[in-house]
Amino acid sequence: MASLQVSDLSKSYFGKVAISNLNFTIPKNKITGLLGPNGAGKTTALRILTGFIQPDKGSVLLDGVSLEKDPQKIKRRLGYLPESSAIYPDMTVGEYLDFIGNARGMDSSFFKKRKREVLEICDLRSQTFSLAGILSKGTRQRLALAGALLHDPDWVVLDEPSSGLDPIQISHFREVLRNLGKNKIVLLSTHILSEVEETCDHALVLHKGNLVADLPVSEFKRSDSVLLIAKADKEILKKVLEGKNVQILSAEKEGEYTKFRLESSSLKPEEIFEIIRKESFPISEYKISQKSLESVFQDLVSD
Repeated sequence: MASLQVSDLSKSYFGKVAISNLNFTIPKNKITGLLGPNGAGKTTALRILTGFIQPDKGSVLLDGVSLEKDPQKIKRRLGYLPESSAIYPDMTVGEYLDFIGNARGMDSSFFKKRKREVLEICDLRSQTFSLAGILSKGTRQRLALAGALLHDPDWVVLDEPSSGLDPIQISHFREVLRNLGKNKIVLLSTHILSEVEETCDHALVLHKGNLVADLPVSEFKRSDSVLLIAKADKEILKKVLEGKNVQILSAEKEGEYTKFRLESSSLKPEEIFEIIRKESFPISEYKISQKSLESVFQDLVSD
């Protein structure tokens, strides 16, 4: 399966570290989100991954091909949508795509086929003869994406693609991204946590130039903290959990029952439940404490 592999990537500016020893893989058929507060190193990472600047050390490989040794080969396979796209206002939608195709030196028959496809993918067919200068921001963003996808790249980088779009435009854009993620390597850089939650399969979090998280989005919501409501007091539960590496964070009486908050550094919530359910006391509730992606992100980037 195709993938982009990043190893020991580092970059400093005038002695100040921008990114340090980044190691991660971006697979095909999944959408990977790149998150981080301002100054985290996202822009530097994107500039290196798209070949605009070179790292001080480290490597970027696309299917084993080195970006440093063969940059043109990788750039030909790259579709890049920057945060601010240069759309020529005096060109029509069709003319803009013609310009991109000519600039890339695309084969005529392949270009015609891809032009029809990206107009369809980005819902621009009805706007083919409309001037770019009179299009809404959302439509211009779709046109910029169509230009980035015109040569059918294997690997796509999107920098803040839904910034400034209204909710309807964002919804359509996310649908386009999900379809891209089915057969391409996709990296999405954004400040919008809900976009990662709604669109991405995997997330990378940068903080002060370091990679502080590299996990499936589903795992960001997972917590080892669990809520247990049982007809047992704290001393009984302590005996049950003795030697199991499970900590009782709190115990609050509620009539005959007690509400417990439990946590373990080594056991999953399901494994804690397997220990408790074998006991004779009644259990009225047992659930995993869910954190929002926002709260997990704040925990990761707090000093």
